[in-house]
Amino acid sequence: MPLDREKVPNPIFRSIVIAALLLTPCVAPSTTNAQGMSEVVGSWKGGEVLAHQRPDSQLIVFSIREDSSLFISLIYEVGPRARVWSYDIDVDYQDGVISWAHHAGRLDPTRDTMRVSKDYRGDRSEWMWVRDKGSDSLVERIRTVEDTPFEYTVPPQLNDGWDCAEPEDVGLDGERLSQFLARIADGEFGDIHSFLLVRHDTLVVEEYFAEQGSKHGPQISSVFRNRVHHLASVTKIVTSALVGVAIDQGYIGSATDPIVRYLPRYASLLSGEKEAIGIEHMLTMSSGLQWSQSGRRWSDPRNDAAAMWRCTDVVEYVLDKPLAAAPGERFVYSNGSAAVVGSILENATGMELARFAEQHLFRHLGITDYMWTSYPDGTVEADGGLALRSRDLAKIGQTFLDNGSWHDVPVIPEAWVAQSTEQRFSFGSVGTASLGYGSYWMQTQFPSDGGAVASFFHPGDGEQLLMVIPELEMVVVFTGGSYGTDVKRKYHAIMSDHVLAAVDSGSW
Repeated sequence: MPLDREKVPNPIFRSIVIAALLLTPCVAPSTTNAQGMSEVVGSWKGGEVLAHQRPDSQLIVFSIREDSSLFISLIYEVGPRARVWSYDIDVDYQDGVISWAHHAGRLDPTRDTMRVSKDYRGDRSEWMWVRDKGSDSLVERIRTVEDTPFEYTVPPQLNDGWDCAEPEDVGLDGERLSQFLARIADGEFGDIHSFLLVRHDTLVVEEYFAEQGSKHGPQISSVFRNRVHHLASVTKIVTSALVGVAIDQGYIGSATDPIVRYLPRYASLLSGEKEAIGIEHMLTMSSGLQWSQSGRRWSDPRNDAAAMWRCTDVVEYVLDKPLAAAPGERFVYSNGSAAVVGSILENATGMELARFAEQHLFRHLGITDYMWTSYPDGTVEADGGLALRSRDLAKIGQTFLDNGSWHDVPVIPEAWVAQSTEQRFSFGSVGTASLGYGSYWMQTQFPSDGGAVASFFHPGDGEQLLMVIPELEMVVVFTGGSYGTDVKRKYHAIMSDHVLAAVDSGSW
């Protein structure tokens, strides 16, 4: 069964909130009695009280130092972004009244609920946490992980469809990969949360990290291996696959169908020249609808992707935009296009998108845990709201590598795999390599002695990545927590300098 839906607020906004909460001057510690501190010590689940979400976005952990003073020791996101921060923030607590930094509040009489107001630079916000003793053991396991030298381990056999082996068994230099993983653990590449490498249908690297790589090893892997992780725009790959499945199942006639056929509620917005907008145009980001997103900060009122979180009807917001070009003529990256495709799928199939995915894609791959969030108006976040386990995301990549089949069982139509991964537009470059775009799949190349090696992939905000390199029979997964950055250049360099550099020359 899927996990409960929950709102995942904009990543940049969340980063600002966390930074303002914690990265502030600490107040001097004050004396508290041991009995009083015991009312606070441990994990509390909550967060900022916002209109469109429950305040359960994080676990905040209170601990006692050796000198018997109280402090905040850890923040752990319980949502799919799964970020971890260690802290040493002094806390003042006495008779139900608590304060730290720019925060002040109190516990209720049962000492099970904590309400705190934060006043910072003229801004006031309300926060609430509820005592969560059930998480004490979990957060203690995370908190006490020490920063030790990295050691590679072979991925475990979990009877989930993956065969596992060492890198050398599939023509990879294990020592070179271990050196790269050690640099992740040293924080050289930012807040990478997982790195998985598949070759010849065999999982040979599966490593998990937290807190800029500093937390790793068996304890971290045991916690994060089974957690779904936010995929951001990598979600679009799954949305594209579901269009192919829906066409194969007869729910949609073809990708050339006009979108108005599946959006009768918005027919008045799709008249005139807009009648020519087809599903394929939404998939290739070439609808022609005016859109401004790339290169704009989330706080910029002109950022249409951010505006979708504030509007009362996401689909209407997108379709009400004027045409700036003829459909199919120009590429403009748009989260709105994918959100509309999600609504088309729901209308065509008569099912919620997550349920359609579960029945017609996920169950064939053995994917049982997922989360798929929605915008405040209820529109499914088909552009970036899916969360999967890293091993399961790799299955989707392997299925595309194998022309739509998983263990020789057809799951995604082979014709759709070819059509959706084919380059339709060129939209820039990364290093010396060009970038292309198909149906929510990007394309790029890597240099080799025998010429360029082609790949198709999609990155997601926060350093998410799914990449397939057919010539090398390779699938790569990265997840991370560094939101607000464009990761295409970073991952192209990582792939060139570390991952592909570990491929034995005889297997290129």
